[in-house]
Amino acid sequence: MKLIEIEKYRVLMTGNEAIARGLIEGGVSVATAYPGTPSSEILSALVRISKENDLPVYAEWAVNEKVAFEISFAASLCGLRAAAIMKHLGTHWILDPLAVSAVTGIKGGLVVVSADDPAPLSSQSSTDTRNHAKLAHIIAVEPSDPAEAKELVKETIDISEKVGLPAIFRYTDRIAHGRAPIVLGELNEGMRKIVPNFKKDPDKLVSIAPNARKNIPELFKKLEKAKELVSKPPWIIREGSSSGEFGIITSGSPYHDVKEALSLMGIDEVPLLKLCVSNPLPEKPISDFLSSVDEVLVAEELDPIIELEVFRIAFSNGIPVKIYGKSTGHLKPYGELTTDKILRALLLMQGKNLDSMPSKTVAGDVPRRIPQLCSGCSHRGAYISIKNALKKAFGGRGIVLGDRGCYNQGGNPPLRAIDTAIAMGSSIGMAVGLAKSGLNEPIITVIGDSTFFHAGIPPLIDAYVHKAPIVVALLDNSWTSMTGHQPNPRTGRNAMGDPAPTVLPERIAEGIGIQFIQVADPYDIAESEKAIIRALLAAKEGPAMVIFRRECVLQELRRLRKEGIRPEPLKVDPTKCTGCRTCIKIGCPALEFNFTTNRARIIEEKCVGCSICAQICPSNAILPKSREV
Repeated sequence: MKLIEIEKYRVLMTGNEAIARGLIEGGVSVATAYPGTPSSEILSALVRISKENDLPVYAEWAVNEKVAFEISFAASLCGLRAAAIMKHLGTHWILDPLAVSAVTGIKGGLVVVSADDPAPLSSQSSTDTRNHAKLAHIIAVEPSDPAEAKELVKETIDISEKVGLPAIFRYTDRIAHGRAPIVLGELNEGMRKIVPNFKKDPDKLVSIAPNARKNIPELFKKLEKAKELVSKPPWIIREGSSSGEFGIITSGSPYHDVKEALSLMGIDEVPLLKLCVSNPLPEKPISDFLSSVDEVLVAEELDPIIELEVFRIAFSNGIPVKIYGKSTGHLKPYGELTTDKILRALLLMQGKNLDSMPSKTVAGDVPRRIPQLCSGCSHRGAYISIKNALKKAFGGRGIVLGDRGCYNQGGNPPLRAIDTAIAMGSSIGMAVGLAKSGLNEPIITVIGDSTFFHAGIPPLIDAYVHKAPIVVALLDNSWTSMTGHQPNPRTGRNAMGDPAPTVLPERIAEGIGIQFIQVADPYDIAESEKAIIRALLAAKEGPAMVIFRRECVLQELRRLRKEGIRPEPLKVDPTKCTGCRTCIKIGCPALEFNFTTNRARIIEEKCVGCSICAQICPSNAILPKSREV
C-alpha cells in the first residue's frame, strides 16, 4: 500500500515533505518553484503526491523565482489556489511583482513558501524573508516544526484567500530537513474542481500610478482584516503561567529551543507567547501578555522584527515592561538561535553568572572536510583547461569570476579556480564591470546552464552591446545538479517527468549576436585549452563564449548502472609515478597520496574513468586498470 494513500494516519516526514502534503491538502492546483536548498524537495514531493493520488495539480520548475511567482499569481487571479516555492535568496527576485500583487489583490489563495537559512548552511547570505512581508504589506507566517508547518500552510492558503492578499510562509532549514510524525488529512479534491475564470478588472489589474493610488488604501484595509483573523489560535498561542516576573515571546523553530532552555534551567511555568504570524502582528494579545510580566525576552531568528514591534506596542500602551533581545545584546542578530544562546540570554536577564549554565559534554572539534567537485565531474576539466590556458597564453594572469552552482566547489583548495562567487548571473555583469574599469587582464566568467537561463542572459546582452572583452565559459551539464538534479531548459523534460523542448545556450548567444561560440568536451583537456585561448583572442572584439558540454557525471552513472555497465577505473603505475602530486592538485575524491611510498593512488570504487588525471600527469603514470602492468 502506498504510504501517501493512508488517510488520517501518522507517518514520518521531513518538513519539506510535510509542507508539500499541506499544500495538497490546502487545495493548491498550481505549484511553481526554482530549486534552492533548503526548499528543493517540496515540489518533487508535491508532484509525487499528486501523481500517486491522480490529482489535477500543475507543477513547474520555472526558469527563475520571478517567473515562478508570476505563474502562480496568474493562477490565483483565475480563482485557483497556488504556491510559489523558493529559498530565501529567491524571494529577492520576486519583490517587484510581489509588492504589486498586494496592491492589485488576488483571488485564489496565494502563498510564497520561502526556506530561510539563518546560519547560513547552504547560502551566500542569511537575509530574513519576513522583511519582504513588511515591505509589501502582506501576511508572514512562521511554523515551529514540520507537523505545525503542514497544518499552518493550509491555514495560510485559507487566510490569503479570505483577505485577498498573498502570504509568505517563512520556515528555516532545521524545519525543512527535520523529521516528525505527520497526520495525513483529506486531500481537498473539491478545491481542484474550481473552473478557472479570469475576470477582467483593469482598474485593479492595470497597475499604473492612478489605479495604484486608488488601490493602496484597500491594501491596508485587507491587512487590518488579516490582523483580526490572526489574533487567536492557531496563529497565536499562550502557554505557561498567566503572569510572572519574566516571560518569553518567540516564533518559528526557536520555540522548541526556548522550551528546552527552560527545561535545562528547571523552570516549568513561565508565561510564554508563541507567535505563528509575524506580519501583521496581533497587538491586543501581545499587549495583554506584556502587562502580565515585568520582563520579557523576545526570541526570534535573524532580524528583530517582532522585538521592535513589541517595543512599539509596549510604548504606545504605556506598559512598563523591560524588553530584552537582539537590540539589548542579549541575543545576536545573526546566525541560528540555539538552546545555548537562549539559555545565555535568560541567565543574563536574571543577573546570573554564565558559569551557572548547565554543563554538557561536547565532542572535540572535527576536522573540516573541504567540499569538492564529484569524482569525474566535468567542471573539473573545465577549470583545469581555463587555468592551463591562462598559464600558457598569459603567464597565469587573469581573473575568473564564478557564479552560483555546484561549480562553486572549484573555489576550494586545491583547485582554487575562481576569484568571485556572488549571486545568480553576477559573473557576467561583474565581468563587464571589470573590463570597463580598464583592467588589463584576461577576464573569464564561469556560469552553469541553469544559472545562465535564470539570470545570465540579460548581462550577456549588455556585454555584447558594450563590446566587453570577456570570455563566458558556460558549464553545460544539462541539469540543476547542486540542488538535486532538477530539470532545467537544457534537460528535455519538465517537473512532471514529461518530455519538454530543449533550449541550447549557443542558440541564445547566436541570437544576441555573439560572434565566437565554441562547444568543447571538458574531458578533453587539450582541446578545451585551445578553445579558451581562441576565445580569449576573439574577445578583443567583444564577448566570446566557450560551452563546456558534458552531462552531469552522477546522472550518467545512474543511467549506466541501469544498463549494468560499470565504467572502467584508472590505475597509477607505481613504477612511473614520481610523487609530483600534479594529479592530487586537481582535488578529485578518487585520488589520494601515500606519503610513506611517495606515490599517488586511485581509489577504484570512486573512480569513474574520466581520464582527466591521466591527461595532466607529466609522467604518463595513470592508465586504465585493464592495462595495468
